[in-house]
Amino acid sequence: MTDVAVVTGASSGLGFEIAALLKQRGLDVVGVARRGPDIKGDASRRETAVEALNESRRRGTLKLLVNCAGIGVFHPAGTYTAGEIEQVINSNLVAMITFCDGFLSTIRESGGTIVNVMSTAALVGKPNETVYCAAKWGARGYTEALRAEAKGTRILAVYPGGMRTPFWSGDPQRAGKFMDPKEIAGAIVDAVFRPGIAVTELVINRPPAAGGN
Repeated sequence: MTDVAVVTGASSGLGFEIAALLKQRGLDVVGVARRGPDIKGDASRRETAVEALNESRRRGTLKLLVNCAGIGVFHPAGTYTAGEIEQVINSNLVAMITFCDGFLSTIRESGGTIVNVMSTAALVGKPNETVYCAAKWGARGYTEALRAEAKGTRILAVYPGGMRTPFWSGDPQRAGKFMDPKEIAGAIVDAVFRPGIAVTELVINRPPAAGGN
């Protein structure tokens, strides 16, 4: 029976790179995003999760769920619209909860792994990122509580720093200082499949400059 992975946010950026590496390792990948490639839909909606789960079962045995969907909207506090707040919370927090909740029993039965990709914004507050940090801190709390409840199921929490992805397309100067998503994808996939070691927390940042503080 073929091993299957479901990756949200798979149409671009880090999710795209993770999906590509998983395919190289022989997994059949079901990519979920608003633009596809396999399941087209909003990852925060229950029907999208149900469709992705059904597709994974059709293809084989679900062994891996990677929650990588997310967007960023960054303004000073007090200037967000209601629509922006809802968009950030849904994409970064509700989508993760929806997919974990819908997939958990199947992952437990198969002995599979859940990977929740968050951000270093889940670890420290940052100016002009209040809503984004709120969503990511919520995702971190959910992940830790889920791990405590679903004992015996491997849940990997990933906290990458800034990446050069379409996420930052509106700020090319800032994006130029960030990490290559291919390298981050490689670190995540290596952690998932590292033999003899069950990595459960992974913080990925650019090394400090030589002589820096």
